[in-house]
Amino acid sequence: MAKNRSGRKKGNQAAQQPKSEGSSVQQNGGESKKKEALQGPVHLKSLKSLERLREKVETAARELGRLREENAALAERLRALEARTPTVPDGAVVLTLDEEPEAVRRKVEGFIEALDKYLETEEG
Repeated sequence: MAKNRSGRKKGNQAAQQPKSEGSSVQQNGGESKKKEALQGPVHLKSLKSLERLREKVETAARELGRLREENAALAERLRALEARTPTVPDGAVVLTLDEEPEAVRRKVEGFIEALDKYLETEEG
């Protein structure tokens, strides 16, 4: 058999290569395929992660909007209460109710009726 440039005999060179070299060629080819395979799922995972992040950001933005609206409503309510509150001399007690006067009146009348019934049953 004739020799090639490396000084080895020509012929079945794959058979003459050590197994480790042949397996490294297969591993390199396999690693390349693994990298390609990983890029696909990794890419999909990153898209899924990005989508989840986008959903979380959108949810947070909606919640911020809701909280801003609530804050504005509370600020308006505070301004209204401050405008209604009369100036009070030192030492005076002020009762401030959030409900409309008519609603408070109905509740007080209901309590008075309940007390009257209770007192009638105790006397009788």
